[in-house]
Amino acid sequence: MASFQIPLFGFVIFILVRFVFGLGLSLAPISRDLQFAVMLGLDADTVILNQTQFRKAVDTIVSAGSLITAEYADIPIDHDDPSVGTYKNRYWVSDKAYAPGGPVFVYDAGETNAESIAQFILTNASRSIFKNFVEEFHGVGIAWEHRYYGDSMPFPIDLATPPDRFKYLNYQQALADLPYFARNFNRTIANQTLAPTITPWIMVGGSYAGIRSAFTRDKYPDVIYAALASSAPVEARIDMSVYFDQVYRGMVSNGYGNCTKDLQAANFYIDQQLMTTETAADVKRLFYFSETTSNEDFVSALANIYNTFQSYGMGGGNTSLGSLCDYLERDPSSNATAGSNGLAPLVGNGTIAKRLANWPMLVPIINASNQVDFNLSKQITDSPSLYCWTWQYCSQWGYFQSDNRGSRSLLSRYLTLDYFQKKCYWEFPRAVENGLLPKAPQTAAVNNETGGWWMRPSNVFWSGGSFDPWRTLSPLSTEDIAPQGVEPTTEIPACNVETGEKQVFGYIMENAVHASDFLIDFAPGVKSRGYFTDALKAWLPCFKPDHK
Repeated sequence: MASFQIPLFGFVIFILVRFVFGLGLSLAPISRDLQFAVMLGLDADTVILNQTQFRKAVDTIVSAGSLITAEYADIPIDHDDPSVGTYKNRYWVSDKAYAPGGPVFVYDAGETNAESIAQFILTNASRSIFKNFVEEFHGVGIAWEHRYYGDSMPFPIDLATPPDRFKYLNYQQALADLPYFARNFNRTIANQTLAPTITPWIMVGGSYAGIRSAFTRDKYPDVIYAALASSAPVEARIDMSVYFDQVYRGMVSNGYGNCTKDLQAANFYIDQQLMTTETAADVKRLFYFSETTSNEDFVSALANIYNTFQSYGMGGGNTSLGSLCDYLERDPSSNATAGSNGLAPLVGNGTIAKRLANWPMLVPIINASNQVDFNLSKQITDSPSLYCWTWQYCSQWGYFQSDNRGSRSLLSRYLTLDYFQKKCYWEFPRAVENGLLPKAPQTAAVNNETGGWWMRPSNVFWSGGSFDPWRTLSPLSTEDIAPQGVEPTTEIPACNVETGEKQVFGYIMENAVHASDFLIDFAPGVKSRGYFTDALKAWLPCFKPDHK
């Protein structure tokens, strides 16, 4: 992957108010940036060490193709009450590869401003797997932006937005947007009608967008004929401490078992120091934090060292988790190196914590992960995307990534479910007072409506990485909390036929992490995509146009 020579940031003392780590699929705008960067073939350093240079790199790569003009569709703000009005939802269309009879592929951009990713997936011939799908099947490609993100705003969103404006930001309303658009998409290309009753529409998405792909095929099978649901955690769940079980497994399987022990030793030392006011102040200063920072916010910020794992595993450059481990496992003062039990037994837990505090990449990672205004009069962020996603997981999805207690623990014990729930209350105090934000995410209601990880819509291919933290809540999950005895199969089901509850048409990519099948040159991803395209070749001939 490409790398840039970027000067290191200086150490600074933080005045921390609230951190966004560990909440939901996007722990900050940087999460999406990292996922986009790995698709582009860039390492994590390009995102973390210099956001300006990263943006320039994205612009250069994206502009290498022929830019596509954005279009806007009128979409009901409330699909159950047309009197509320409509808003303009942004989308992009490419028909360069189209031949009569080809399908329509829709790429769902998920919880982000879709401008850059839309241009990339529709125009980049060398790295876009979506463009490959469109070309292979001679189809039309559409990139779709999610309501409340980017330029698809029913209302202006900032920290002063009235809480009742968020009531239209839920999975049900958002799920209805694309089908509404598709049914009213009257465009004709090469004398071919592209309405979903005449032409098969295929939805492609990864992560939250992967959830949407599966849900849309399940609820609107008359609109979406087939779907790729990559790394799709369709089971809403408040407690997602299991996220870090996957990080632990990935570290151990890639030869960093000793590092897990030292990270546990560092957390144990930090937690001990946080037990008294005087020692808590000392340990916070050790890590360049203000002693007024709360214990929870302090350890939440430190947990950003795991940010790159979701997209890069143990790789990714100088800011990667693997790079931290390589640094942590040698004590320069004694020249001691870690054994199978880590370095801590040789030098002590306190020394390991100091090594972590002095890792040159720690402060740049925290800075990049918390690009917010720490004005005490404000809340977590001025970023509309992050603010909207915070609403979504606080109201419906949960996904609170608290400490995974036990032998695989990688976090501080101060990172509790109660702490993450309080963060939701802090961010939307007026919504709590008005009863618009529930006391806890309504995960049970979501799962009752959708089926959660029991859902088995036909014509859907599920994919996930062996160490993907989000596979833990997908139908491909092998966790103790998931349904037991469910087996993935790559045998293509008959078109329009659901698999049984104990079988999932999907593939788990070896030594892979989140949405790894979107990486153009990743061999297990190539194999996974092959199963999907083979399935499309079997399913598409079954499509029966309605010419009424």
